[in-house]
Amino acid sequence: MLFLFQKNLLILFWISLFLGACGYSFQERPAYFNPEWKSIFIPPFKNYTQETAFGELLAYELRHRFAQGKLLIPTFKEDSADLVLKGEILRIYLEPISYETFLQTRERRILCQVSFVLLERKTNKLFYENKGLSYFETYRVVGVIEGLLDPGKEEALKLLARDISELIFQEILLK
Repeated sequence: MLFLFQKNLLILFWISLFLGACGYSFQERPAYFNPEWKSIFIPPFKNYTQETAFGELLAYELRHRFAQGKLLIPTFKEDSADLVLKGEILRIYLEPISYETFLQTRERRILCQVSFVLLERKTNKLFYENKGLSYFETYRVVGVIEGLLDPGKEEALKLLARDISELIFQEILLK
């Protein structure tokens, strides 16, 4: 048993040595981020679509993603934040594509277009901008909810918000 542990430890050492020689490193914070930046303010995204709650839902998912990533801590007051992430939802198109029975949707196709900017709050300097992040996905609706006019729509919008928040987070992180 001890021999197996030593063997695994030796393999792990060689792999980490090889990855270090290739230039890989573990880094929580990108080098281009100012070390003084500790917090971010994310207001609800402006929403120009028929899905009125989606702007708040996307902002919530972004706050959650930044808190998970430990890159910046989300705050709820703009004056105490170092960065501000503002955005607009330009278009959402939802289309049911498969049904179990009438009004019981099983899959939805969603097309979404979002724009966002990352600003340094004190100087109002633009740090990053994307004027047209487009996302297209088909979501499988899991449960059947009785009594709703459009079942599965809210669930698909939640999944969409989670996916777009991940894309925005990675885009800012990997700038």
